[in-house]
Amino acid sequence: MTVSFKTFGCRLNRAETAQFEAGFAAAGFLRVPFGTPADCIVIHTCAVTQSAESESLKTIRSLRKKEPRAFLVLAGCAVETAGAETLRSLGIDLVVPRDQKDRLADFVTRHLRTSGHVCPPPSHAAPLVPSRSTKRASLKIQDGCDFFCTYCIVPHTRGQPRSHPFEACLDEARALIHAGFHEIVVTGCNIACYADGNRTLVDLLDALTDLPGLGRLRLGSIEPGTVERDVIAFMTDSPKLCKFLHLPIQSGDDGILASMRRRYTVDAVSQTVREALHRMPYLGLGADIIVGFPGETPAAFENTRALLEELPFSNLHIFPYSERPGTPASTFGGAVPEPERKSRVAELNHLKALKRADFAQRFIGRAVDVLVEHIDDAGLAHGWTGEYLSCRISGLSEAHITRLVTCVPHASEKGMLIARLP
Repeated sequence: MTVSFKTFGCRLNRAETAQFEAGFAAAGFLRVPFGTPADCIVIHTCAVTQSAESESLKTIRSLRKKEPRAFLVLAGCAVETAGAETLRSLGIDLVVPRDQKDRLADFVTRHLRTSGHVCPPPSHAAPLVPSRSTKRASLKIQDGCDFFCTYCIVPHTRGQPRSHPFEACLDEARALIHAGFHEIVVTGCNIACYADGNRTLVDLLDALTDLPGLGRLRLGSIEPGTVERDVIAFMTDSPKLCKFLHLPIQSGDDGILASMRRRYTVDAVSQTVREALHRMPYLGLGADIIVGFPGETPAAFENTRALLEELPFSNLHIFPYSERPGTPASTFGGAVPEPERKSRVAELNHLKALKRADFAQRFIGRAVDVLVEHIDDAGLAHGWTGEYLSCRISGLSEAHITRLVTCVPHASEKGMLIARLP
């Protein structure tokens, strides 16, 4: 029996889909590319914005028409937000509740048999991890969040924080290393909340970086006002933890942060960043920014622009605020007109390009480690440094794909490093 997957949304969703693939392989299913005929199709949805949810459900409607005999499975956050009547109208064969998602393959197999399908026998030779469709692997260490920021639906769709057992995380990481992944990305809904007994995120990072065969470890985003200073201290002394810190600061205005119900101030973020840069002058810094939040005046936006200009962020994700039904912010007054939201996004994206180019310039003549991801038609290798800079390298072959290569950039183009090997 064949199965295909369509995933919407965040890195965490992609990490979970990789786990789904492994579970279905162990259950004896043959994975086929999405878009080709399959006996079972899993749609892993996103609901962080209304448009993301709508796109997920639109795909289901289209699939029902194109694949009338396929067993359609709906999983992910839209299960919690779309509403029973909407889900019934889609022609879905199985809706997977949140508490069954970790056992998706077993859950689906039971329902397939109940509906009269002949399921494959378990595959004892199935791989521990899915096929390497990417060059780095994501390690999901926790799920859920209870911060309840006013713009965010995630606590309602993913529930309370739940951490994976410490040893289970290490076992999965060992399997990924054994499968040949040279970079592992630690991910979760809110990884700063990780706790197993008295062991914290930093304890887990310490154990992961000690695993034999690991090339390097990369962190997902860390909520400001949590464990970021402990992480910075560990990162400073760790040769295998990528020197890249992503902070979803969302705004550079204290009034907007308070309205968002964030747990820090602009000054606290600034102090944290300066401490990190004092310890690691070449640290890559990422941030998520929401512009056009209700009540964001021109002065409040200017505070955000000034903060981003002041600090050396190298990787900015700029989003226009999007009303998400079911969140407090969707009922707030002071809405910023859509054209103004787009204008503010464009202004910050221009700043983003300038800052990334400036950051890349600092690495000319400085050795960097690059995870090679592909070779283009011109024979040039492409990959990413530990600081999350893209790099183009001449002199490599297909054999270097998925490998870590040390090179010295001699130029940069629009934030991309250019290097060659002898």
